[in-house]
Amino acid sequence: MRRLALLLLLTVAGCATQPAPKQAKDLPPLGPCPPSSWRPEAPPPTSSAKTSMVLLAVGEWARFGRQVITYSADAPPRTEQLGIKERDAPERIADYWLAVDKPGRSGLDDVAWSAAFISWDIESAGVPRDLFCPDQRHTIYVERMVARAAQPGAVFIPRRPSERAPQVGDLICASRSDSGTTLDNLNRGAGHCDIVVEVRPGEVDAIGGNVGDSVTRSVFPLDESGFLSPISARPVFTVIENRLP
Repeated sequence: MRRLALLLLLTVAGCATQPAPKQAKDLPPLGPCPPSSWRPEAPPPTSSAKTSMVLLAVGEWARFGRQVITYSADAPPRTEQLGIKERDAPERIADYWLAVDKPGRSGLDDVAWSAAFISWDIESAGVPRDLFCPDQRHTIYVERMVARAAQPGAVFIPRRPSERAPQVGDLICASRSDSGTTLDNLNRGAGHCDIVVEVRPGEVDAIGGNVGDSVTRSVFPLDESGFLSPISARPVFTVIENRLP
């Protein structure tokens, strides 16, 4: 009986120390997008920035060995094909970090590089910083997109998953680690975004960095209307419409 009481006490104590998700209202404004001296290593693949985003993502996926992970609503993610891991491509990952002004980082330092990958891709596609502000955290650049969407000429429009059926060039963004991030609570918590590269009946393919320690093509289920089905392993909170030409 004493042992059971102690176990209950420890369980309650553990629950009591669980940190609550941050709230957006408690955070200071981000301010303007900081300047950067970084420049892409090559010109965009095409004159279309949206197409260039997709081609760059597919090219990096091929460079990393074409890893594929399939998600479903009622089963754990399944790796269909293994690719090159971050530990075997630290110099390339260091290139992504340069796009967010973090020299010296690589795939060997155990720091999540997925937002650096997306930032590298969009900047390399020729998108100016007044339309997209790169950042080492996904939820920071998403927050800036939300603010920018209210201004004329916005090209990235965050939508709720129930409002936007993903299209090629869009971004699919999810919260991570129970961060509590939503479009209604932009609390700068942990998140992840992928770039949509193909849409088929019942499925959408999106490429992102640091998924399974590689640049990975993730396959997500769609419902009959083409909207994302709920995925417990990837709680999507926004589909970002890409209005780039």
